[in-house]
Amino acid sequence: MKILYDSQMFLIQKYGGITKYFCELIKNLPENIDYKLPVLFSENQHLKDDFSFFKKPYISLPKNESRIRGRLKQFSYDINKRYSEYVIRAGNYDLFHPTYYDTYFLKSLKKPYIITVHDLIEFKFKDQYKSFSRMDEMETIIKNANRIISISENTKKDLVEILKIPREKIDVVYHGFNKGQRTNMSNKLGKYILFVGVRRGYKNFSRLAKAFSELRREDNELKLICTGQPFIKEELEELKSLDISECTFLFGVNEQQLNELYANALVFVYPSLYEGFGMPILEAFSNECPVCLSNTSSLPEVAGNAGEYFDPCDTESIKHAIQKVIVDEKLAKKMKKAGIKRLENFSWKKCSEETVNSYKKTLS
Repeated sequence: MKILYDSQMFLIQKYGGITKYFCELIKNLPENIDYKLPVLFSENQHLKDDFSFFKKPYISLPKNESRIRGRLKQFSYDINKRYSEYVIRAGNYDLFHPTYYDTYFLKSLKKPYIITVHDLIEFKFKDQYKSFSRMDEMETIIKNANRIISISENTKKDLVEILKIPREKIDVVYHGFNKGQRTNMSNKLGKYILFVGVRRGYKNFSRLAKAFSELRREDNELKLICTGQPFIKEELEELKSLDISECTFLFGVNEQQLNELYANALVFVYPSLYEGFGMPILEAFSNECPVCLSNTSSLPEVAGNAGEYFDPCDTESIKHAIQKVIVDEKLAKKMKKAGIKRLENFSWKKCSEETVNSYKKTLS
């Protein structure tokens, strides 16, 4: 069996969960499965980090957003897309597995294809994605696929309910996880609650900030540590109005530094209203960090009995869950052990094996 992937997401993401997923999937394919990844040029870091399966030229575009960078990126995308079209038309493969939702291949594809759906956030939160121009393409690619891989039971449920995909056409295959390397640095930040990643809209950071402001009134040593992009003006104003701007800090971190933040946090809080999977949960478990999280979407699937759950729409519920963990050392210790145990359910080898089973179903 020979699988053809394409270059789409490797030209969109320099880092990112989807390209990480495809790299790990390819690395763990059984020896009897051949593949082709027609990428001529890419600045994707996951490809750069593993030349065992990727020996094409790695390019570095100008770091700062500029007209030159935009033109070079578009040129790279166009060249790679044409190369993918050529390989698709040549037909030297059994099954096509596109990495995103561009419909460019539909007219020339003569073989079956399978698509991995990570989430349907754009469809669930349409008001937050008014400028997202590929919802129609996304729906077309999903509905025309011969088979679909969903990364959680919750995403499968959304596919059935929102896009009316037949349940028997969907296979649920969970992501794997690689335990990160970290050094045991001393904690210089004191007592803190950790929030990781994007904060906008459905990520529900605002309610966490309000819950933290109440916790801070009861313990003035507590800090809120965030990672990701700098706070925007509206966020800074909200932090000030809640009187927590002086105890809320934001860091841009690499993977090792992120692991250290997890390891030294009192608790990692994941207040998102919706997730297709929830990789930060596993990152926290790996670093023996207790996790408080929303009781919605796919999150209970991932965390199982290792998390302390709350209603993400109820500030008091968020506060209560966090407080329960940070004041009860026995509970926190029990949660750390449960998190390490929970990680045993997620491996890239298992993910790859189950994906190959989906490939076989598609071709049968």
